[in-house]
Amino acid sequence: MHKAAPMAWRVMLTSAGLVLGLGIAFAQPTPPVSPKIQEVPLPPPIELAGPASLPPDLPTRPLTAQEAAALALHYHPAISTAGAGVSEAEARVQEAGAGLQPSLTVSGGYTHVDTDSPGGASSALGGAAGYQVSATLRQLVYDFDHGRDLVRQAMAQERWANATLTKVQADLVLQVKLAFYYYLQNVRMVRVSEATVRNQQEHLALAQARLKSGLGLPYDVVRAETAYVEAVYGLTVARNNTFLARVNLAELLGIDPRTPLEPAETGEPVLSPDDLTQLVEQALEQRPEMIQAPASVEAATYAVRAARTSNSPALVGSLGAQRRGEGFPPHRDTVSIGLAVEWSAYDSGLTAGRIKEAQANLQAAQAYLASVRLAVISEVSQAYLNLKAAEQGVVTADAQVTNAQEALRLAEGRYRAGVGVFLDVLDAQTALDTASTNRVNALSSLDQARAALSHAVGEDWMRPVASED
Repeated sequence: MHKAAPMAWRVMLTSAGLVLGLGIAFAQPTPPVSPKIQEVPLPPPIELAGPASLPPDLPTRPLTAQEAAALALHYHPAISTAGAGVSEAEARVQEAGAGLQPSLTVSGGYTHVDTDSPGGASSALGGAAGYQVSATLRQLVYDFDHGRDLVRQAMAQERWANATLTKVQADLVLQVKLAFYYYLQNVRMVRVSEATVRNQQEHLALAQARLKSGLGLPYDVVRAETAYVEAVYGLTVARNNTFLARVNLAELLGIDPRTPLEPAETGEPVLSPDDLTQLVEQALEQRPEMIQAPASVEAATYAVRAARTSNSPALVGSLGAQRRGEGFPPHRDTVSIGLAVEWSAYDSGLTAGRIKEAQANLQAAQAYLASVRLAVISEVSQAYLNLKAAEQGVVTADAQVTNAQEALRLAEGRYRAGVGVFLDVLDAQTALDTASTNRVNALSSLDQARAALSHAVGEDWMRPVASED
């Protein structure tokens, strides 16, 4: 009786196991649950219609930063405005110099005078009536250098105007280069966004494949689709930013903002020497502001000298010839030679006021020269520091991209092998996107920092641009 009980239990357990095994063997696999997602198609790039005609000197190949600067110097209205200022300054020199040169005055006329005689008859005054033709040659002999100081002041102002033109050109080239490299930065960002879209498409396909095989989760597909939609949106924003950057660059070039422009993969050349002290000395010699400010001081100095002699006596010589007569041409000749002193003995303080005004302008010009010198040194120093930081940023960004690519490769491999989660793949892709963006920004910052330092030291801003390896 006691031995039969264990045997009964073993038979019952065996029967239950057999039934359970047969149930498992004949059971159907549970189909995967497909999540409800909304797919987003990849939108085509937006096309911006170009103008009816293009500039004849616009290259048909990708545009370099050097070529963009040359176009701006040719088309931008600011260059014409500054050039007009130079022409105006040249005209003032000519006007001031005319006072030191001989002047010739020619006049002619006819006079008829009638008077009533005591008997009631009219008779002409022969001495006053008839034709008159005269010419007077006038020459300033001496005026205590008042006229020469005015000429020297005008010549200094002409040098200031030429330096202003150079400054406008250099500033415009810097703006164009910064805009060019910003446009190139956005073009590179489009490539990064396109790579992200492709990667997210692959991740979505991978998540869907694992779901169909029964090894993946519906949530992974939802996350993959969400990441893909975000990538598509990012690509749309990057494309729009690129078009906006292109329009801005074309406007700086002085051409139709709708003009199609394609940037070449160029980089700003490295400055030599790479020593801050030498760069500062170079800037103090070459910057147009360091020509502008001394010219302003020089012009103000001559203005003070001219103001002090504005009421000084002036010795003027003249030579005149006159022909008079009742008939034409007149036949009676008169020749005169004269030497006169012109002097305003009292001007009610006009000269004193001019002197005070000129001295104040001189003080302001001297202060401006000192401030320009400080500004140039500061600008070179800041541009130098920004360049060094940008160079380090490129090195760091390169390492960041390399590490992020390897992390993504490992995350994808672990997920395919079933030992990793899909969230690791998305995190690795996000890290790669950040690293790639940082590298694009670092490259652009490096080119812009080199252009800024070149401008700060007064380098030849029309030198050739090196191609990036």
